[in-house]
Amino acid sequence: MFKFYTIPTIDIIDKLIGEQATIKISSAFTLNDPFELKFNMDLEPLAEEHKELFIKNNPGSTEKDFKDWQRHVLEGDNYTWYLEQQQRERIAMNIALCSFTETNKNNLMWSHYTNNHKGICVEYKPEMFEYLNNLQNFLVFWKVIYSKKPPTVKTLETLTSKVEKMMFNKQIEWKYEKEHRVVFQSDKDTEFIPIDRKFIKSVYIGSRADTEIDNKILAVCNNTHIDIYYGITLGKSYDVNFEKHKDRTIYTRAFYG
Repeated sequence: MFKFYTIPTIDIIDKLIGEQATIKISSAFTLNDPFELKFNMDLEPLAEEHKELFIKNNPGSTEKDFKDWQRHVLEGDNYTWYLEQQQRERIAMNIALCSFTETNKNNLMWSHYTNNHKGICVEYKPEMFEYLNNLQNFLVFWKVIYSKKPPTVKTLETLTSKVEKMMFNKQIEWKYEKEHRVVFQSDKDTEFIPIDRKFIKSVYIGSRADTEIDNKILAVCNNTHIDIYYGITLGKSYDVNFEKHKDRTIYTRAFYG
């Protein structure tokens, strides 16, 4: 699995791939998709199971109270919309995500997530996800599903089913990302989760990365098992190609820097 990173300051490289490496998780509020956690709620007001649930949640309520609730749901679109937004906000306030992808060769990903090929892409070994699965605040690791319409979530579904639909569905326009998500319980906007550096397989440097970034990565990864590759966007195709670092070799990587 791969993860793309911008490099806003040179010291972030130590944090990501240094001796005490980390992965970055972010609140759903900070992600770039305004439709994050979007779903359409189906309250199923006529389902028989709702009567028992309504009385349980509203002690002392009567049959008439339940009938009034059913009519309110059936006739008032704003009621359903309000509950949808309330649940989206509640979930977003209590989770943080870390997104990975199946490929490191997508030009759009390099452009969108590495500041126009000026950042890096880190390749992680499968063992890292086994490690994350055992952390205290880990919730789930799952592949994102892409669709033309938001998923429909029924109130009588299991909690697991609801959560998977809300967290792992995105618009079909994002399909090129081939995203997999690790979800943690967290109320922070950004957090760095410590990992063992042995889980890092390779680092790919963007074709327009500054020499300072190149040199820092070479220094941090010196005498480690981590392979370093340079992204190459020169050539006769639109493909992003990679060449493995060799000492005393100069790489021409982009048409302009």
